[in-house]
Amino acid sequence: LELTRHVASHMVTAGSGKIVLVSSVQGRLATPYRTAYAASKHALQAWADCMRAELSGDGVEVLVVSPGYVSTDLSRNALTASGSSYGQLDKTTEQGYSVQYVAQQILEGIVKGKKELILAPLHVRLAIILRVLLPGLYFYIMKRRAIKEMKTQ
Repeated sequence: LELTRHVASHMVTAGSGKIVLVSSVQGRLATPYRTAYAASKHALQAWADCMRAELSGDGVEVLVVSPGYVSTDLSRNALTASGSSYGQLDKTTEQGYSVQYVAQQILEGIVKGKKELILAPLHVRLAIILRVLLPGLYFYIMKRRAIKEMKTQ
């Protein structure tokens, strides 16, 4: 964030620039048992939304990329609640979008001047809309999901 703040001031002076922040769909749609991760991505989303508004008159554009699962070592390197290494690759992460696909979509988003880019399957994008339009139903679904996940652990 600090680096972006400093770079943005130079972009304002130049009268143009593009800031690209990679968040996650978790910044738009929190799911059970991802509390700290979702909170950090929600904060990044809010920060970007504010920055986009504040810099809009200075020729600086802000793009927030919110991918779903991307096939990386993120889950393998994650920490558990006790602070120990998780050490395994989640199936959902392993089956996620390739890094190359995400990079290509980001480049296309930059060229097209997009403000947001959600790289996720249709059901995830629909859940984001559901969260906005019918939050009670969304909360019920997440409650059921948390109960189901708790039973499988």
